[in-house]
Amino acid sequence: MKFKVVLCSLSSDVILKSARSRARFQNILLKNVKNALQRRNIPYSGISYDEARLVIVTEKVEEVSQIMTRIFGIHGVTIAEMFTFTNVQDLVSKVTDIAREWVKGKKFAVKARRSGIEGITSLDLAKLIGASLYSYSSGVDLDNPDVEVHVEVRSNRAYVHKGFIKGAGGNPIGVEGKALVLFSGGIDSPVASVLAAKRGLKVDFLHYILASDKSKEEALKVAKLVKDNWLLSYDPKMYFIDLRNVVLEILNQVNYTYRQVVLRLSMYKVADIFARNKGYDLIYTGESIGQVSSQTAKNIKAIHAVSQPLLPIIRPLVGMDKEEIIDLSKKYGLFEESSKTHEYCRIASRGPVETRASIDKLKKFYEKLNPIIEKVAQEYEEVDV
Repeated sequence: MKFKVVLCSLSSDVILKSARSRARFQNILLKNVKNALQRRNIPYSGISYDEARLVIVTEKVEEVSQIMTRIFGIHGVTIAEMFTFTNVQDLVSKVTDIAREWVKGKKFAVKARRSGIEGITSLDLAKLIGASLYSYSSGVDLDNPDVEVHVEVRSNRAYVHKGFIKGAGGNPIGVEGKALVLFSGGIDSPVASVLAAKRGLKVDFLHYILASDKSKEEALKVAKLVKDNWLLSYDPKMYFIDLRNVVLEILNQVNYTYRQVVLRLSMYKVADIFARNKGYDLIYTGESIGQVSSQTAKNIKAIHAVSQPLLPIIRPLVGMDKEEIIDLSKKYGLFEESSKTHEYCRIASRGPVETRASIDKLKKFYEKLNPIIEKVAQEYEEVDV
């Protein structure tokens, strides 16, 4: 008896862990896979590990395989024929029955891996299968074949497939705690959100209302896309905090060259207070050094010195240029929607923005804002994405 399964290889972040950590990571990955399928009402009759492979038994192999490419912790995905066998001759015969149509009129190569079967090496097994398939093909080409026949043997079980397509990699979501992402909905912060999730963090979003309420709708739309594409196993939350009164105070009390820097400082401070109150482990941003005037190295240094955040601020895009970030946004399926969002952060309407902020000056400006900062950090709206 043979049937199709979805076969997943595990990411190096999972495989290379100690035995204890790997067991924990695999348990969380298994839970994430089940949640992702159940939330989409996709039936399956079994999900289990077979050594370093995750095996999903389902009639919806095409649909499930596509979903598995977007589950963090999975390195590769393929649809395989699974069967049991009684001896090597039976194994070779069954592989030939499956793969002879694959190699018909094509150059091919066989790649075999075996464990739990004695008396034959993986190389010898590949040679036997290759010899059996040869007459159906246009010949063997080990360097540049038209098709590869992969055979993975575990004791009396075998999986036959054409090779893995690339998965999302990274850590299973949930192995590394919780992160709050400062989320405008533009190109950068959604990419930062995906990269946070890839490191195993459960991601929620914090959006600041700086001008129009329309920004809430735009940001939520992009956050839903991040969730639907990459956060498949849980429902993230989005928090809205109204910073319009802070913006008014900045406009009234801060020199125009420092307004953007003070606004960014205010965002950091509010995020730090809010995230600590909510029990987050990290704060993520979509900042890249020098991308805009308020993100120069000197300004980041000054903002950090004045805000003195108690939670680490992680900037996964810090060394990327805009083209690299856009490439990732396109890769993650976010660019089209992200590029529709409007820019609400710019409040320095005239003249240059300070690129080498003085820590002392920044402190003086911030002291005027501190009471309102503490207040707005306690007032928020929460929605499920």
